[in-house]
Amino acid sequence: MKTITSITLAALVLSAGLAHAQTATADMDGDGVPDISEPLLHSDPMNPDTDGDGLNDLADSDPVTAADPITAGGAAAPYRLGEILVENNVDPATHRDAPDHLEVQILNDGAADLSGLTVFYTITDADSGAVESYVYHPALVVAAGGEARLHVDEGTAPGHLRANPNSLYVTRLAGKHIAVAVQADGFAAVRGTVEKDPGGAETAD
Repeated sequence: MKTITSITLAALVLSAGLAHAQTATADMDGDGVPDISEPLLHSDPMNPDTDGDGLNDLADSDPVTAADPITAGGAAAPYRLGEILVENNVDPATHRDAPDHLEVQILNDGAADLSGLTVFYTITDADSGAVESYVYHPALVVAAGGEARLHVDEGTAPGHLRANPNSLYVTRLAGKHIAVAVQADGFAAVRGTVEKDPGGAETAD
């Protein structure tokens, strides 16, 4: 039977201590907030500006509550919102169930392509009243007379934006009220709302 020498034991203890120290100070997004602390702030360990308001999470007094960037006025919008989904999503490539996420359909009724979009949405917890708000400036072009869909999920494919894995949407089981505003440069904003049933975000079957 092998025995563990005092030197080996000391090495194991030192290795475990170093691993713990590295875990405690790891900061994958470089925002100055250790990864281990991000869930406590409900912020995203892979996004240095979780709410998209232009402030680094460490410098942001509320890193999951962006101010509303939507401006009043503007020309009549040649675009509108179609479906807004927060559950029962379907993967457009496979036509199979997809994990629950915010999905917004934008329809462009105008004669020119649509770009320069600002997307602002809020999540309100139906039980606690807690609110989070996020801003995105997607690199999306909606063709004249066409439509496009924005997905706030894993954010790795065109038209997909990174969702905060520590948001109310994911971590709370209560129902949620989601309000969405979309505005293109020079035009009035269009808005819509949707309710999320209690139970948290579901994974695909």
